Amino acid sequence: MPREGQFSLTEVRTYSPPASQRWYVRPLRREGLLRKCCRIAIYHFESKIISRGAGRSAIAAAAYQSGEKLYNDYDGLTHDYTKKGGVLYTEILLPPQAPTAWKDRQTLWAAVESAEKTKDSRLARQLIVALPIELGRDDWLLLLRGFIRTECVDKGMCADFAIHDPDGHNPHAHIMLTMRPLDAHGKWQSKTQKEYLCRKADKERGFTAQEFLPAKEDGWEKQYKYKNAAGVSAWLTPTQAARETGWERCSKQPKAAKFGRQNPLCARWNSPEQLLDWREAWADAVNRALEEKQQSARVTHLSHAALGLDEQPTVHEGSQARNLELRGIKADRCELNRQIRADNKLLRELKAQLAKLSKVVENTVGHIAETLERLRSSLIMLQYRLLVNRKRADTWKRQVNYYRPILQDYHAVTQQLADKKSEQENLQVNRNVLSPLQINQRRQLAEQIAALTEEIEELRSRQAMILHNLDCKNNGEAKRFGSYLDKLEEMQEKLATQREIHTQQLSIGTKQYLEIENAIHAEDAAAVYQQCTAVRPIIAVEREQALLHESRVDDAAIQLAEQLVDAKNKYSYNKANQRSTVRSRTDRAR
Repeated sequence: MPREGQFSLTEVRTYSPPASQRWYVRPLRREGLLRKCCRIAIYHFESKIISRGAGRSAIAAAAYQSGEKLYNDYDGLTHDYTKKGGVLYTEILLPPQAPTAWKDRQTLWAAVESAEKTKDSRLARQLIVALPIELGRDDWLLLLRGFIRTECVDKGMCADFAIHDPDGHNPHAHIMLTMRPLDAHGKWQSKTQKEYLCRKADKERGFTAQEFLPAKEDGWEKQYKYKNAAGVSAWLTPTQAARETGWERCSKQPKAAKFGRQNPLCARWNSPEQLLDWREAWADAVNRALEEKQQSARVTHLSHAALGLDEQPTVHEGSQARNLELRGIKADRCELNRQIRADNKLLRELKAQLAKLSKVVENTVGHIAETLERLRSSLIMLQYRLLVNRKRADTWKRQVNYYRPILQDYHAVTQQLADKKSEQENLQVNRNVLSPLQINQRRQLAEQIAALTEEIEELRSRQAMILHNLDCKNNGEAKRFGSYLDKLEEMQEKLATQREIHTQQLSIGTKQYLEIENAIHAEDAAAVYQQCTAVRPIIAVEREQALLHESRVDDAAIQLAEQLVDAKNKYSYNKANQRSTVRSRTDRAR
């Protein structure tokens, strides 16, 4: 039930920027830069099984999830999480045929525990979903209730969900689901039915007890274990054993499938298709909620592979980067070095152009026009390098600012997880050395171990969520990703140095270009401009061919560079042309 006064968050923030300004970015493989920057809300959907075989219980998980105190009749342990913080809301949703008493959390999960008899029973399914920070508290509730009712409760599952936000910037929901279907009277159905492997001629087929009766009339027989005098055993039907002498039946139990036949509903709930449907349905539900609230952010359940994105390895240093290059994969560090070499070459050419330009004023109109156009092309290339530099630096800075806090959170969670595991192992050692007669001490240790187990599961889910946000599959990739961010910061310093040189040379080149341009005699200005217009396409083709040797070409940046250069230079041409036109008109008037 809702907890009064605990659902007071009106605005929740994520790892770094506010939701209204957050851009979801990922480092893309091959390029190392952002191919795309789009508003995407955080998506996380995790499914796990609560099983006795893993040392867990449904009661302990429910108590931890809800922050309550619950008692487990199965093992006699009490699980008290009333002091646990971060639980904002809890609620139980039931199908119509379920007993109304199951609205009580203790009653519901005690019924689940009592229905399972084996020591490795699968007790419940737990879904963990990230809640969009772009929505408010009431929206979260509507979103969760709608999804759970449609996708789970209406299909026969009992659902117990809780909203958590322990640190104020990571809202998420835990959804516990029952794994046994209910019949029309609210009684648990069997998860599986015994399936007998029967034989007819050379065919083998499985039948339940109900199916076997009509199948028997059709000639199908159960198989039993027989043994001959030589000690050889085999599965035979009674007809086969009677046909061959020397076989003696040695077992009363007929041959059956190892795990039986799943209840059709259980089979559907446990199928990979169901998980995929849930993931897609949750993404659709979140996007509908965002759209209704006129939020531009969206989520997607698709993987990067499904979206057609080539993700980049997170190691870009030394021999490893060069090895990537040998395999045809562009490494950021190597790409930056190539860019620096190209920039240095451009600067040498620009200096040569400027030195040549100071002497062309005495040359012919054709020479002046060609030299001016080549200098203009060099200035465009320099301006283009500067634009690309700034864009790349901004991209890397955005990556670092976005991912660095997430990595710090990951390291903190990883350390907590290691500490909890170590503590759990110590408690298990202490419990094992106790005498069976030390009942109270063993019970206390068992309760502590159970509590740590739930905390460890919570931390594992948190760690998995962070790895998903980092787009890393495991701890090793996360470590390499940290090294990648360090390299990005180093390369930003080089970009800053190059940017300073670009700006200085661009200023010098533009100043001298304008000086020479203004020095052109008014009578020659129109002819120079006409000649520049004629030679410009030829030089543009040469510039494009030079750019073809680069692995990344930003056409939009080239167009912008042309506009920025011409905004400073073309005016002088127009002015000179206007002066020439006015003088010609004056001469004709005279």
